[in-house]
Amino acid sequence: MDAADKTVSVVIATYNGSVFIREQLESVINQNFKPVEIIVSDDGSTDATLDIARSIAERSKIPFKININQTNLGFRDNFLNAALSAKGDFVAFCDQDDIWDREKLERVATYFGNPNISMIVHAAASLDQSTGKLVKFTQGIQRTGIKPPLSYDPWLTFFGFSIVFRRELLHLADIDGRFRDFIVPKEKIAHDRWIVFLGQVVGETAELNLPLVTYRQHATNLFGDGRRSHKAQAHDPIKELDDYIAATADMIAVIRDLPDATVAAFPLFDRGKAIHFFQRALHQLQQRKRVYVSRSRPRGVWAVIRNIRGGVYRSVHHDAIRWRSIARDLKYCAIRS
Repeated sequence: MDAADKTVSVVIATYNGSVFIREQLESVINQNFKPVEIIVSDDGSTDATLDIARSIAERSKIPFKININQTNLGFRDNFLNAALSAKGDFVAFCDQDDIWDREKLERVATYFGNPNISMIVHAAASLDQSTGKLVKFTQGIQRTGIKPPLSYDPWLTFFGFSIVFRRELLHLADIDGRFRDFIVPKEKIAHDRWIVFLGQVVGETAELNLPLVTYRQHATNLFGDGRRSHKAQAHDPIKELDDYIAATADMIAVIRDLPDATVAAFPLFDRGKAIHFFQRALHQLQQRKRVYVSRSRPRGVWAVIRNIRGGVYRSVHHDAIRWRSIARDLKYCAIRS
C-alpha cells in the first residue's frame, strides 16, 4: 500500500469549546487530503459545543463519530480513549480551538508510504487572540527532513495538534498503565508525550518546517503560552528530580515490555539500543540528584565537577553539553544554607 492508499483519522477532544469549534471543524472538513473520519470526543460540555459539532456533521461528506464521555476524563485520557476507536492508518490529534491550514494533511501524507516513519510533526503559527499577532512557532524544527529513532531529548514532546502518527502506536502498550507525567506528577503522562515517547523509540520522525496549524493563545485554552496550565507549586528541586527519575525508570519498563511483534510493524525498533538510551538518561538524573542531597556547599560543587568530568551533563540524544543544567546545579549550591 503506497501513500495514496493510506488513510488518516482526525481525533478532536472537546470540552466547552463552542467559541472556536466551528472554525476548527470547518478547517478539518476543507482539507485537500480528506480524513477517513472525524472523531469528536466530548468530555461533558455544558455549552453549545455538541450542538455545533452535530450540525456540522449532518452536512459533512466526511463521516463523523461523536462520543460523549459518561464521566469527565480530562484531556489526556479523552484524546487517547477516542484515538483507540480510530480506523485510519494514521491518527491526527486536533485541538478544539485551532485552525488547520488546508494543506496540513496533504503535506504530512507524503510520508505515509514510508514504513520506517512512526510519526510526522510540523511547525505552527501562534496566534495571540487578544492582539491578533501571528508568530511562527517552530517547536525546534529547523528544516524539513527525517530524524532517526531516539533523536530527541527523552523528556521532549511536540504539541498534540502538530502530531500525526501510525495507529499501531496506540496498541503497543496499555494506555491505562502509562507512566506518571513528570511535569504534573499527579497525572498520567499526557497523550502527546506518550505518543512522542513511543514514536521516537520505535521509528523515524518526519519533521516539516511548515506552519500547518494556527495555534490560538487565549485565556481558556489548555496550553496558553506554550506550557500546559496547572496550579503553581512550590519549587522543590529534589522532588522534581524524583518525579523525572520515577518517570524515566517507568519508560525503561515500558520498552522492556513492548511485544516482540513490535518490529513487524516498526522495522527500525531496537529494544537494546532504546533501553541503553533511557538508562543513560536515568543515570544522569540520579547523578544530578547527588548535587542536591549533598551535605554541604563544597560537596555539592564537587559533585557538579564530578558530573562534568563524567559526562553527566551531555545530552543523550546528541551529546551536546547542557549548560543550563550545570548553571542550575551550581546556583543551587551557591544559595543553599
